[in-house]
Amino acid sequence: MHESISSDELFHFRGMGPLLLVLDRMDDPVTPLLSQWTYQAMVHELLGLNNNRVSLKGAPGISKDLQEVVLSASQDAFFKKNRHANFGELGESIKHLLDDFQRQTQSAKRENLNSIEDMQNFMEKFPQIRSQSHNVSKHVALMGELARLVDVCSLMDVSQFEQELACASDHHSHVRELLEKLGSHAVQTPDKLRLGLLYALRYENTGNLEMVKQRMAQGGVPPDMVQLMDIMLRYAGQKVRGPGLYGAGYQDGFQKFTKSFMTSVQGVSNVYAQHNPVLLDTINLLVKNKLKEATHPYVSRANNPYVGGAGAQGLRPKEIIIFMAGGTTFEEATKVAEFNKAGNGIRLLLAGSTIHNSTSFLEELKKL
Repeated sequence: MHESISSDELFHFRGMGPLLLVLDRMDDPVTPLLSQWTYQAMVHELLGLNNNRVSLKGAPGISKDLQEVVLSASQDAFFKKNRHANFGELGESIKHLLDDFQRQTQSAKRENLNSIEDMQNFMEKFPQIRSQSHNVSKHVALMGELARLVDVCSLMDVSQFEQELACASDHHSHVRELLEKLGSHAVQTPDKLRLGLLYALRYENTGNLEMVKQRMAQGGVPPDMVQLMDIMLRYAGQKVRGPGLYGAGYQDGFQKFTKSFMTSVQGVSNVYAQHNPVLLDTINLLVKNKLKEATHPYVSRANNPYVGGAGAQGLRPKEIIIFMAGGTTFEEATKVAEFNKAGNGIRLLLAGSTIHNSTSFLEELKKL
């Protein structure tokens, strides 16, 4: 028997309803352009993750049964535990997974099969061992292919520069390194495009964008891809996007100084994880009742009184549903998962019109 529930009852629990926060991808075009270093995000960026399926066709040394694999948190305990792990942590976890499997198989081989019952017990374990074998092989194959692509595409070097463009303003240094990357045979064409777009977003009004476009073309970037720079600025340039990118309108000077200082003392191990999506700053302002009505207009209900960023009644939502029009990313999903794990008394739920990697984001941009 199904009980009928009205919409008012559905969104009115514990005297207060969840807060729906609708954001637009154009306010943060940087996040979808960056290389990723957590498991799920790396797979989506470098291999593609479509309906939980990953294609490894064409990857060197991949057996036929691993040419297409499934990555689902509901079906794969290892993936569920490690999908937000960074690349270094992932390598350690896969090594432990392989070691555990080897111990199990060695133990099975040493079993004494002296009776029919012993044989039956062993055969009952066999499907489980075979399933574990496929799962271990899957993650080892994915890790191997990710590592190969990181090396072939010089992604550690590229990603470090991406992070610098996303997190700091130093035009003299940035333009010099950008021109080096655009002229390098070690940097792949899609990565040259992403670097050019990141430069354009950072230095829209102060950089020599025409010169950069010329160098992109000389570096092998096709004309239609070079044109994406102009399309990007029409889509998410300073005159179009909201505040928040590069800290504009969000962080005060002390916060910027603190972030810079922490980056410098934490060292090289964190150069690939300096960037925080605008979404994270927006959430932090929201839960502190500091989100401004001028930048984030609201619709209030009498029984759901979250008003204009400042929260006139000083109330905090217990649940925030975030919908990203124009698509969200796995980097943002990781930040949401970290927020929820921290136990702030507020639960976030992230949704979007799609989950972008850089390829899908640029494909959407072409349609504009």
